[in-house]
Amino acid sequence: MNNIKLQAFCLLVEHRKLAPVAQQLNITKPTVSFHIRSIEEEYGIQLFRTNAGGYRLTAAGEGLYHYAKQIVQLHKEMTNFIEDLLAGDVGSIRLGASGLPAHIFMPELIHKISTTYPAIQISFIVKTAPEIEELVAQHELDFGFIMETKQENPLLVYETIGEDTFVLAFSPKHELASKHNMTKADILQYKILLHTSSSSTNYFIEQWLGSQSAMNKMELDSISTIKKMLTFGTTVAFLSAALIEEELRAGSLVKKDLADRSLTRKIQFIYSSSRLDSPIDVFVKKAIGELQI
Repeated sequence: MNNIKLQAFCLLVEHRKLAPVAQQLNITKPTVSFHIRSIEEEYGIQLFRTNAGGYRLTAAGEGLYHYAKQIVQLHKEMTNFIEDLLAGDVGSIRLGASGLPAHIFMPELIHKISTTYPAIQISFIVKTAPEIEELVAQHELDFGFIMETKQENPLLVYETIGEDTFVLAFSPKHELASKHNMTKADILQYKILLHTSSSSTNYFIEQWLGSQSAMNKMELDSISTIKKMLTFGTTVAFLSAALIEEELRAGSLVKKDLADRSLTRKIQFIYSSSRLDSPIDVFVKKAIGELQI
């Protein structure tokens, strides 16, 4: 089966109408329909049902889409590999990171890539660690940077590039600031701020505290908002020590090192196990090794 048929199929799943697919592939709407019928005849299945909302997948179509999307992405990856290999200094790189790695070192890495390869197209997204893993496994991202989830995908390679430790952060005006021997029960007396986009981190903290039902928590979608809320002196938060370095230096926040190795997690660099290194890939891996993490 040629790749244009699969592209047409995948695009029709996403757009649900023929016109945008035809426009994107620079073909006619009857040609799009022909490609869909051709796939259906080849496999003896019906891919879509049509209604007022457009084209919708059948159960068989769902199964085919799962594999077709990966084939299309792999074909694109193969084409990019050859183009990058021939061009040497032109190409694209698709990066993704979960919240903490995105804050800690992605700006420096992107700067290194764009400075050395000014003609390269760089895309970067921030999502939760499980979402980044899925996108890399589906070949929709070239590389990912995540905090360990302890549920590794067998399709991916995981390389540890650093560690980060959670600390308890709060205002120097907070009641806990004068407490020397702090227990989990002490922490649970106060409202705990959690970052909504860090689902794996939140689960990790809740498990460590061991009393989810007793936790008085507030979920916020911004690290900067969490840090500002802490300065009022009534809340606490578990944050990466690296995320509050400036506030610690300025004295607007203080931290409590909880001396618990279980609060330390790996920062992981992930990529597909089937991926071959292009010259750009080699540079990215070298640049990661040089980062101060």
